[in-house]
Amino acid sequence: MTDFDAADETSAGARPTPDAGAMLTPLSPSGPSVRALMVRKLTDIVVLPNGRISSNERSLVADILLHVLDKVEEPIRAEVAERVARVSECPPALVRMLLLDEPTVAEKIIAKAETLPEALLIEAAREGTMAHRMMIARRIDLTTSVADACLANDEIDVCKLVLKREECLLSPNAVNKIVALSATNKEVQALLLRRRELEPAHGFIMFWWVDGERRRRILTRFALDRGVVQDALADLYPKVFRGGDPDTVVKDILLLSERRHRPRGVNGEPVSMEVVRKTLAAACKYPAQEIIDAVSMIGGISRDLAGRILRDGGGEPFAVLCKSLGVPRDDFYAFLRDAAEGPEAEARAEQLLAVFDTMARDFARAVLRYWDWDTNPRIAHITRLMSLLQSDLNIAELSELSATFG
Repeated sequence: MTDFDAADETSAGARPTPDAGAMLTPLSPSGPSVRALMVRKLTDIVVLPNGRISSNERSLVADILLHVLDKVEEPIRAEVAERVARVSECPPALVRMLLLDEPTVAEKIIAKAETLPEALLIEAAREGTMAHRMMIARRIDLTTSVADACLANDEIDVCKLVLKREECLLSPNAVNKIVALSATNKEVQALLLRRRELEPAHGFIMFWWVDGERRRRILTRFALDRGVVQDALADLYPKVFRGGDPDTVVKDILLLSERRHRPRGVNGEPVSMEVVRKTLAAACKYPAQEIIDAVSMIGGISRDLAGRILRDGGGEPFAVLCKSLGVPRDDFYAFLRDAAEGPEAEARAEQLLAVFDTMARDFARAVLRYWDWDTNPRIAHITRLMSLLQSDLNIAELSELSATFG
């Protein structure tokens, strides 16, 4: 046999030596894995109607799924969530697992399940991510308790979604928290001022950080007359201020509810309107510390509040102060015109004069009292919330600076 014939025989009948590496490489499986098939078969059982399976059997299958579900790929888990969303009898443990899964999985059940237990939604809002809370806030059946849980992390985007749900009644604690959050977000301010749960204390706190238009809305919306309170407490004034009753709590409330403030001097003596005019005119031009102290004394307010009013760039708090002291309209307008010049200043003076005209004197006094009411439990609580938020903001800023400058 020739060499040519031998080579031809090898190519025709003999097999080449197999490569060892190729022998060890497994073949790629085709179709779903056995694990995925098992999950689908178990899901078929879980979603059976009540007549086909008992609650105990459904719970058994759910327990098996709990064991294996986190060991399959995300698309399989999303498929299970979508099917479970159609079944109201699904065991809570399985629903909880799917609610706290990745947002792409949780969305299938949060958005599509018509009814979900409130307790599970609260738990998902507390333990899930912001994406979970935003999806929960969009649910039609959002309740007060679930909204509270969604707002627990002070997230502005979640807060906006909850505020837009006007059919959901917010709890007092939630409103307090959103008022504190509104100090740094104009969109939250606009949404919050539309809520029916907002009360005068909230509005008068927000007054300090909203723009001029919203300040006017606050003064219009929360206009009040203290006459009912004054009439009810009238017989207590002589007992406390003339009879020497030492109850300081009652005395503070009576001062808060006083019918009309009378400007006083250093020694408590009444001062004339001329002194009031000169003091306020000087305060408009140059609010030095001694002027602030004088305004505090004649206005019957704290020095901190007097300083805040005189340093406010908008001018609306000054209009409230002047109205509460009984300053004549022409004098108030003269204060504004003398303090600044130019067409813009004159237009601003006209706007503030409109604010001055729309207030009753007793209402202006009530607003001042709210601003100076640091011992009010609700106001004190909102102030603490704002301090905590500011601390968190400062910590975040410090962390960012540390990361930047290393």
